[in-house]
Amino acid sequence: MNGDIAIVGMAGRFPGAADVWEYWSNVAAGKITISELTRGELLAAGVPADRLDDPAYVPARGVLADPDLFDAAFFGITPREAETMDPQHRLLMQTAWATLESAGLATREPFGRVGVFAGAGFNYYALHHVFAQPGLVETQGLLSVVLGNEKDHLAAKIAYRLDLGGPAITVQTACSTSLVAVHLACQSLRTGDSDVALAGGACVAVPQQAGYLYETKGIMSPDGTCRPFDATAAGTVPGNGVAMVALKRAEDARRDGDTVYALIKGSAVNNDGGMKVGYTAPGIAGQIDVLTRAYAAAGVDPATVGYLEAHGTATEVGDAIELAALTEVFRRGEQPCSIGSVKANVGHLDAAAGVTGLIKAALALHFRQIPPLAGLKQARPELLDGSTPFTVDSVARQWDSAGGPRRAAVSSFGLGGTNAHVVLEEADGSVAPGPAVLDGRTELIVLSGRSPEAVREAAEQLGEHLRQRPDLAVGDVALTSQTYRRHFPHRLAVAARDVPAALTRLPKAPVREAARRPSVVFLFPGQGAEFPAMSRGLYDRYPSFRADLDHGAALLAPVLGLDLRDVLVDDDPHGIVHRTDVTQPALALHELALGRLLVSWGVRPAALIGHSIGEFAAAALAGEMAADDMLRLVATRGRLMQDAPEGGMLAVLAPPSTVEEHLAGLDGLDVAAYNTPEFTVLAGPVAQLAELRERLATAEVHCRTMPAQRAFHSRMMADAARLLGAEADRIAQRPRTVPVVSSIDGVLLGRGLPRAEGYWAAQLRSPVRYHDALLTALDLPDPVLVEVGPGTALTGMARQTTAGSGSARPGRWTQDRGRVPTFALQPRPRAQVDAGDVLAGLGGLWAAGAAVDWTAVRGASSARRVALPTYPFARTRHWLDPVPAAPATDIAEPEQPAVGAGETEVVDEIMELWGRMLGTPDIDPDANFFVLGGESLLFIRMITQVQRRFGVHVPVEAFSADPTPRTLAGLVTA
Repeated sequence: MNGDIAIVGMAGRFPGAADVWEYWSNVAAGKITISELTRGELLAAGVPADRLDDPAYVPARGVLADPDLFDAAFFGITPREAETMDPQHRLLMQTAWATLESAGLATREPFGRVGVFAGAGFNYYALHHVFAQPGLVETQGLLSVVLGNEKDHLAAKIAYRLDLGGPAITVQTACSTSLVAVHLACQSLRTGDSDVALAGGACVAVPQQAGYLYETKGIMSPDGTCRPFDATAAGTVPGNGVAMVALKRAEDARRDGDTVYALIKGSAVNNDGGMKVGYTAPGIAGQIDVLTRAYAAAGVDPATVGYLEAHGTATEVGDAIELAALTEVFRRGEQPCSIGSVKANVGHLDAAAGVTGLIKAALALHFRQIPPLAGLKQARPELLDGSTPFTVDSVARQWDSAGGPRRAAVSSFGLGGTNAHVVLEEADGSVAPGPAVLDGRTELIVLSGRSPEAVREAAEQLGEHLRQRPDLAVGDVALTSQTYRRHFPHRLAVAARDVPAALTRLPKAPVREAARRPSVVFLFPGQGAEFPAMSRGLYDRYPSFRADLDHGAALLAPVLGLDLRDVLVDDDPHGIVHRTDVTQPALALHELALGRLLVSWGVRPAALIGHSIGEFAAAALAGEMAADDMLRLVATRGRLMQDAPEGGMLAVLAPPSTVEEHLAGLDGLDVAAYNTPEFTVLAGPVAQLAELRERLATAEVHCRTMPAQRAFHSRMMADAARLLGAEADRIAQRPRTVPVVSSIDGVLLGRGLPRAEGYWAAQLRSPVRYHDALLTALDLPDPVLVEVGPGTALTGMARQTTAGSGSARPGRWTQDRGRVPTFALQPRPRAQVDAGDVLAGLGGLWAAGAAVDWTAVRGASSARRVALPTYPFARTRHWLDPVPAAPATDIAEPEQPAVGAGETEVVDEIMELWGRMLGTPDIDPDANFFVLGGESLLFIRMITQVQRRFGVHVPVEAFSADPTPRTLAGLVTA
């Protein structure tokens, strides 16, 4: 299979750059980031003073920031394993994740087989830090140490830790390693072995703060500068770095709407063979061959290449041979080809050098900019006399097209003669995106991490990114964060209409820990929550909500004599929405449409609770009655209640027992609602309510008259209830698909079970026992409450309940009382232009663990994926400091335990052993070895050490059933 390969993602860390964007900024500015090391830094790194005093010593290197920091917990790696692991393995693992994120592939959605092709430089860390540690190999086991340090396991370990199922191949060809990895990755994609491929390399030579001894006519620079293709070039400078690209078949990338930074048209790899001066010398014949075959594979004329990222080590022989080979293959095009080498900026990054140059060339195509050759003093004579088709640029310039597509190429030649050359072409429409179209709609930005600290850092990173890119549309940021990022347990969500709003809210947004399987409970409010135009923003923005509202309004228009959209969508200047016969069908229709919208977004309720009229919306959403039947029934209910005798309602901030003390002689009053233990609603004749109010005021019991002009849920509703019951009994009952909690008695009505005959009549006449219903819902596993309708009354009362004391019946939620998440979708009693509060509530639900179908939420959005900061890995030091070599001594046999040693002493000794092996302090006697992060290899190693120490046989199967220090001690002392 032939075809173009798309570069769809990239990540890396380089000298002077924490990511590829800072790297490109440095490259485009011609900035040199090779460090000149101070004497203090060198001495602190262990460089002997007499070496520093040698005139040939050059204190220069491309230094990588913080190679000792690693987020071991993110990858499920124990602290001990992390600190014994080659930092090249560790940093490449983090870079692989960041590369997947940059490509929008670090999600849980399947996207095919992902191959890993990568290599690393020499493992100085193992030499100076790991094997130099006395007793470490004995404690950890040689195989365990090898798995973390041997190059054979580099790619496979990344595939294992990131759960990637394509080929995992470690590539080792010295300096050309990572570009050869790119070539092999392209082949894997073309043959179908991979659907996505990661390719890259790492070089972390330690100690970093170390220069080198210059040797005359050697490959190292005498002055700590690297000037490829400069007349004054005299050698290269070593550097550390790690980089990786994500590749896909071009047709797949176009299908998936990926950002394509550049296309790989073709590539070739070969070796110089023996026809050269020596093993480490470059070979002109081999370079000519690899160039010729790369352009043949790409089907590209070299004369059409506008920029060439050369190997360019700045050695006298190397640059001369490379230019001669290039001149042999290239011919002069309409414009000279600019030549450069990123080694001038960062030094020679060894196994990471090739992919570092590839990223530079790809971004040059992406931004349509020719980067400068950093530090150029005077170009080599053959670049000035017209004898080659090449030129050099000392400053960045716009890359003008010569009529065809812009093309670039990258060379990387390995010590030992393995050569690689890759030919690139700009992607369709490849250019830095301009200002996005801003539609002013509220969007939902979501962030997550494995810890609260990671989420906070992610918010800070995103804030800084938005400050630097104020042209970004929040819709693009929202799409990328919702759909193209892995979602972790600790979460944060921010609803914002523009970048300034996002910047204001990101630092203030609460971080929540998502439950694994939360029980989402929909709360549907009753009469009194309504306000004019409460449906406007939802109606304007969401087609499914609009369709539900249009259908319901048309259905009820003949019954009500008005179009409910006049009060739900329009301003309703006369407040008709507050009239009972209008309020009830309006609320039922609005809440049902909103509940359906939530369900369409993937939010699946575990139970529904409706307060008074809200229970009808709940019944329809649960499927136990048809929506049309429900709406007609509610219209009848509202009319009957409007026609009932005049009465009133009184809200009292006191428990029923307190209220009863003041009801003597007021026999016409009924309790209409038990909302919380300290909030009771009464209903009845207006005169008796006035008398009760005076009594309560005298007793200093707070109360307020409610705006209702009827005595809902009281004996004054008896006639209305009878007539409603007759109407309700004629409606066909259907199997309930979602449990509903009855507001009459707080009982959970399960799936499929019908309501008792006469239920809706009793519901109108009986008090609303919201508190009892709420307690039932709170007994569900990990409850999350959301108010599906206007206002905050129900969630407010729920917070009072969960924060109260002694009011709840026993249940699992009482162990974490006060921490039950509650969210209101329409907390503000005014029309919202674009239903931003609903999105904010959805963000809260997601943060609490609710599943959300982001594609359904976005609908037919024109948002596009954009580059955002990648995961903020924890900056935890996992590093073994080098130790002086100790004189060889005989290894003493461990002291044998005293005869009859008790189990307690053995437990203590085992806990101390585990602490050493796992790098985890304070091991508990009942801690599970595997929960602490131990793996099977280390488990067997640990058992072996225990058997040697105590001279006993440990039955592995028996111990595996309960692998704790206490269990193991019991087996040892048995």
